[in-house]
Amino acid sequence: MSSRSIRDRLATGERLLLDGGTGSELQRRGVDVLVGATAEGLGPWSATANVDAPGIVRQVHTDYLGVGADIVTSNSFWTSRVRLAPVGLGERWEEYARAAGELAVQARDSSNPAAYVAAGIAPPSVQGMQETRGRNDPDVVLLGEETVYRGFADQARVLAEAGADLMLPEYVGHIPDCVTAVDACASAGLPVFLGVRHVSTEGRMQYGDSIEDLIAALRGHPVDAILLMCSSPEAISATLPLLRNAFDGPIGAYPNIGYHPLAPLGAGAVKDAIQAEGYTPSRLAEFAAAWVEMGAQIVGGCCATTPEHIAALRAVVKE
Repeated sequence: MSSRSIRDRLATGERLLLDGGTGSELQRRGVDVLVGATAEGLGPWSATANVDAPGIVRQVHTDYLGVGADIVTSNSFWTSRVRLAPVGLGERWEEYARAAGELAVQARDSSNPAAYVAAGIAPPSVQGMQETRGRNDPDVVLLGEETVYRGFADQARVLAEAGADLMLPEYVGHIPDCVTAVDACASAGLPVFLGVRHVSTEGRMQYGDSIEDLIAALRGHPVDAILLMCSSPEAISATLPLLRNAFDGPIGAYPNIGYHPLAPLGAGAVKDAIQAEGYTPSRLAEFAAAWVEMGAQIVGGCCATTPEHIAALRAVVKE
């Protein structure tokens, strides 16, 4: 574990390099991340890899640390009871979440003890489940606020016990879900970075909410940094200045550059899961340079980004 507080480092204006995609990288390396998936929707995605392929999960973290990442994200995106239950693993959610945290910590401790482990936790996103498909209500409406809060808080507790240094509630798209996720993850007593998904090239959140409304709703809640994620680089470039103007804490970005996880199952017309040809490592570094100029302090990658992309970002983020 790093002896330097991540809050203190950010407060001095230091920039930190985040890792890249984990689930997409596992799929690229041949791990089955489609347990329980159909052509219409994912199951628990990469969660099962923590038990089924721990060595590869650990190696992904190690490879990101090897190219200079300051922060690696645990493979705990959907290690919740709700996401694991449909594949018969709901009662074992804690085992899968704990394994995710321990694998990231092991990689960090053996590769770069000064780095940080972020506990990645996504909402259940039940809109992708059969009973709620087609509805765009927040998860706190579809499942109830207490269920969503408890899901985040329980995973946060387990991941903190496993040695995580900060909480990263991520892939959150609705403002009420953002607030609940932040509050629940803060219960673990660690810094909380919020990852906001699918922003648009018009500078708005996924369902049309403004960044200003998000920041107003989060006022008084324990969020240490806000990052735009799982969005195209162009959308992040359009939205990041609005986030900088509205939020006075650290900001950052980690984009999706072309990942279609269900492609092997025949979803849509996509043949390959990863189609990132338009965003080479050097091209992504050009976007990152612009984000740094906009005030981003935490920069990395999301779906389809690889260790090669993060290596290219290092020269920009850490210069």
